[in-house]
Amino acid sequence: MQTLGSSQKSATGFVLCSPDADVTNTHRHVEDPRWQLARRIAASGTLGRSRLLADFLLYIVDRHIRDRGGEITEQQIGVLVFGRAEGYDASEDNIVRSYARNLRKRLDEYFATEGKEENLLLEIPRGGYAPSFSMRRMEECIPSLEPTESERTALLQADSPDGAADTAKIVSVEADMFSSRILETPVSVPQHTKLWKQTLARRLYWTSFVLCLGFVLGLGCAFLLPRPIVRHAIASPAIVESHRLWMQLFSNSHDTFIVPSDDGLIIMQSLIQRPLPLANYVNGSYRTNLRRGDAPGTSEILKLGKRRYTSVVDLDLVSRLSQLDDVVPERTIVRYARDLQMDDLRTGSAILIGSTEANPWIELFQPRMNFRFNFNPGNDKPSGIINPHPRAGESPVYGTPTQNHTYGLVAYVPNLSGTGHVLIVAGLNTAGTEAAAKFLLTPSLMMEPLHRARSSRGGFEQFELLVGADNVASNAASPQLIAERIGSQ
Repeated sequence: MQTLGSSQKSATGFVLCSPDADVTNTHRHVEDPRWQLARRIAASGTLGRSRLLADFLLYIVDRHIRDRGGEITEQQIGVLVFGRAEGYDASEDNIVRSYARNLRKRLDEYFATEGKEENLLLEIPRGGYAPSFSMRRMEECIPSLEPTESERTALLQADSPDGAADTAKIVSVEADMFSSRILETPVSVPQHTKLWKQTLARRLYWTSFVLCLGFVLGLGCAFLLPRPIVRHAIASPAIVESHRLWMQLFSNSHDTFIVPSDDGLIIMQSLIQRPLPLANYVNGSYRTNLRRGDAPGTSEILKLGKRRYTSVVDLDLVSRLSQLDDVVPERTIVRYARDLQMDDLRTGSAILIGSTEANPWIELFQPRMNFRFNFNPGNDKPSGIINPHPRAGESPVYGTPTQNHTYGLVAYVPNLSGTGHVLIVAGLNTAGTEAAAKFLLTPSLMMEPLHRARSSRGGFEQFELLVGADNVASNAASPQLIAERIGSQ
């Protein structure tokens, strides 16, 4: 399996990608409430175990506290946090902008959930990367109006001389309680036993009325509105089975990255007549090595490495995935293959689109798969989808697509840490990828394979589905299941 070298880490948790990066002296502001807040956010579950998001946050807060705002730039962040080479072209590589958008969303989520009790707020205003701190507004800290246990006891003891309920009195008492809660002064309440009981009865009556009304309105909405939960309740078994699969990939607890292919990479590899390993693709050295070679047409080939091309087939799949009922929009990120990071495949789930030629990240998962993409520029070795352990009736190689037929692959495997899942939708060409996508998005075709892949824990075992389809004018027609593997190899 291809692996990338790990970056040096400081005691504070963020990456030291440059020997000149002075980020180890954070003890100078360890007692600073701004730094303590940043550390709590970095360690929270809201960041989804993403080391790069935590490194990003700690770096900009550290520089802000040191009054070194001139170092909070896209170029510096790209080099010191994301390991980009000195002088890299930020206009062509938007990794910092992409992660900044995600970090802003995570900060909003943190202060709405885990950090709802924080008095100090942190945000990253748009248009830059410098953090901004502010105190939470007083109205956000107003205490609950629900009576405390001692206040309930006082109300139970409240009574008028003639024993009759005094509604005005209870309203006045509750108003005094609210004022007491804000001013933190004690409240004196007269005796009135029956008053609290009758007030409690009134509240139960109105609560029951509201619940019944809500039930009736909800029932009416269920019939009138096409809510996803209603559709799932009346869906066919095939749709229910597909729904289970998407629930494994999209979740509120982690990010899901949809990664379309880098089609300019295919053209580059064809021109230089050699494959590009994942490690070279991630660090950009394939462009550096090409520049040093000074081969004919190098400048034109290098332009392909800077452009961002992807296929209409990939974009159509991204569009259809985004319309699924199970998608969690705030946790779903479309990321170009060149901008994806190893950390993303450890902390979240992903849908990788394209072959290894166009999406080198698939290389990471092929060693644990039976069906594997293999492309050779010469004629001495087979190219196509290799089947190293063919079963009866299967071919050892599903080769280069012809004008009449092509092949695609749908594979469901664990992510790099085993905490999420990766779905690979790939083909020998765009028609092959289209065939795999059509098969995946057709519940009636996916139902039986998914049923066979169901695990006792309620999810799915690892599975690989080899799909064949007629190739009509570079479009896949009538995809069919050719072979499958259930479980790890």
